[in-house]
Amino acid sequence: MTGFSVDTKLFQELGQLLVSKESIALVELIKNAYDADATLVTVTGLNLGDAENGRIIVADDGVGMNGDEFRRGFLTIAGRTKNDGDRRSPVFGRRYTGEKGVGRLASHKLGMEVEVQSRKAGPVQRGATALPPAISEVKARIDWRAIEKLETLDQIPASGAVTVVESAQPTKPSSGTTLSIAPLRTAWSGRIRSSFLKEAATLAPLPLTWKKLPDGAVSEMLLFDELPIRDLHSSDPGFEVVFGGDLSVGDRLLPEDAAAANWIAEVSFDRETGKLAIALAPTARELRDVPDAEGFRFEKLLGKNAGPSFTGRILQKSNGIWPPEVSGVRLFMEGFRVSPYGEQGNDWLELDHDYLSRVRRTLTGLAILRADDLPQGIDTEGVSTQGNKAYLGAVFLQRSSSPGLEMVVSREGFLPGAALDFIAEWTRVAVDLIVRFRSLARNKPKEVRPETKLAQRNASNRSDVNETPTAFRVRDNAIEIERKFSSIAQAVERNDFQTVAREAKELQPSLSEIREMADQFGSEAVQWRVLASLGTELAAFVHEINSVGLQISVLARELEDALTMEDLARTRSAIRKTRQRALDLADRIRRNAIYLVDATSFEGRSRRARILLREHFEAVRLFFDTRIEQKGITVVNTISADFRTPPMFPSEISGIFINLLSNAVKFTDDGGRIEVTARDRDGFCEVQMSNTGTGVDLSRARRFFDAFQSTTERPDAILGQGMGMGLTITRAFVQEYGGDIDFVAPPPGFATSIRFKIPVR
Repeated sequence: MTGFSVDTKLFQELGQLLVSKESIALVELIKNAYDADATLVTVTGLNLGDAENGRIIVADDGVGMNGDEFRRGFLTIAGRTKNDGDRRSPVFGRRYTGEKGVGRLASHKLGMEVEVQSRKAGPVQRGATALPPAISEVKARIDWRAIEKLETLDQIPASGAVTVVESAQPTKPSSGTTLSIAPLRTAWSGRIRSSFLKEAATLAPLPLTWKKLPDGAVSEMLLFDELPIRDLHSSDPGFEVVFGGDLSVGDRLLPEDAAAANWIAEVSFDRETGKLAIALAPTARELRDVPDAEGFRFEKLLGKNAGPSFTGRILQKSNGIWPPEVSGVRLFMEGFRVSPYGEQGNDWLELDHDYLSRVRRTLTGLAILRADDLPQGIDTEGVSTQGNKAYLGAVFLQRSSSPGLEMVVSREGFLPGAALDFIAEWTRVAVDLIVRFRSLARNKPKEVRPETKLAQRNASNRSDVNETPTAFRVRDNAIEIERKFSSIAQAVERNDFQTVAREAKELQPSLSEIREMADQFGSEAVQWRVLASLGTELAAFVHEINSVGLQISVLARELEDALTMEDLARTRSAIRKTRQRALDLADRIRRNAIYLVDATSFEGRSRRARILLREHFEAVRLFFDTRIEQKGITVVNTISADFRTPPMFPSEISGIFINLLSNAVKFTDDGGRIEVTARDRDGFCEVQMSNTGTGVDLSRARRFFDAFQSTTERPDAILGQGMGMGLTITRAFVQEYGGDIDFVAPPPGFATSIRFKIPVR
């Protein structure tokens, strides 16, 4: 009889195609447990760093298998056991997550052998709330190495590579399946294990992305009490995954409280009715900072079957980022994460792209809403967009209501297409609505009282041409206050307390006016200093762009020369080198752009925080990397990773480090050294920067803090010549908090040191 013969290499080929890495393999085994009506699955790793002695154990409390089910299911590649009937689990009615019958190849990916012990639950009707005791047991062993040595799959039954033993007497009363995989195919390096633990954090959605929000968390109702994340029957007791041994998640602190967010949005589309709904609201945290913040609710009929049904919740942070393991908006199918994940490098909503480019000044994507009650955004609202790190969210899909979403063969994600674009488009609209309403709330113009306008006009008419009207008003009120206090002092000496009371009452308007002007103009002073600080570094950025432009011209010539080479090998080598240099230039521009965006963005001046000083210095250092590399300077950052400043604006710290590091780089000799240190001392946050090269006369150093007293006697080739404002601006930042800055005696081996200190409280 003629037929097909299948080579055993099929396992290896399918394994590479369908289960590309260890984390995917474990996810497949966990999904199998879910499909088997398990309420708990434990995944334990033992000695994972040693392939020969390592072991992975996956144990669940599901319905288990008898011998026939094991052969038809586990031993049948691409079996159809989950494609028959209504494609739901037998007891709790869960929609099957597996459909291609290749999940058992996950054990092949992980190890050389797998031992299976499965205890079959007794008869039970769908809708039960618990499983009955086990009535039989099957024990099996699959030796993948022995199978791979065979030529065809036909030879497996006679080889002993697969053994199955059935028993009518289960060894335990409870049902369930345990897979023990050993030895391992690969020793789990620290990188593999770290990658898995990060992915494990979002294998299932975090509770705050779907569970009921705490009372008072948001200012108004959103769309859901609790988001439907799976296609379930009401009897389902739930499903939990626990990682143990070398795979233990440990003490990773993942966000559990929606109170950390500033805005929360929910989105829903029902393909049966064609109804789209979006709602967003500020949280209690946002309302404390911006009492005028308002929510928004929108509904629209897009038409039946306009796209797949989905629901989602997105939480936004204004002054911070979510932990990297969970940041971004992720997709979940039947409660299990699928690609795209929304993390760095998987920018399916183009949040990072828009944040880094800031090309769109307005949120043009909101035009598709066509909502009469949608307020007009300000001209620069697009500048306040944020990347994936500022968002934590989940979009939930169910198989029965997601036609058009075709999964890739590995089931790790979806094929590009109109259905996925539909979800991305409307999820992004929800994000852009957060951007608009947050921007409107934080940039709402303050109405100036008529009497204030009149006072300003009078001051303008009376003030000297060399004096600003506001300064005149402050001085005029100060003179009036001084005069009133003099009258009060004289009245007290006369025991004329009636005059004291009258003068004190008349003093009140002047005090109130000065307080109002302080409120109006005091907050703007920080922004003025930030802008001035960035202006001092504009020349450096211009030099950087000019330098990049010259190098691009050189690359163009090198490519042209490569095309004239007759030796193909030399041509390819020259093009590869030029390509790498072009990529380095692109990365250089990107790093500078990221820094400039961070330094000039609204977030840098919106709220004070205790800033991690080490990583903030590193962000500034990237801006000077080109000159540092050219001069061969070694920069040593000894600041502790957990050292924080007192509460300050991030842009102020940026401004301080910009000016100090710019001077240090200019004056450090070629091949020299720069060192930055920080410590808490006597109630002060004390930071010191030292460099080799040119020293400073400490007896005359204070003059460099005066305006226009440049420390640079000759221009730097890249950083240019200073304008004499850098240290003046830096001193203003430090003195704003009651601190001080000065040149100090350098430590041994250094020529110059400058130290600033700011009170901790």
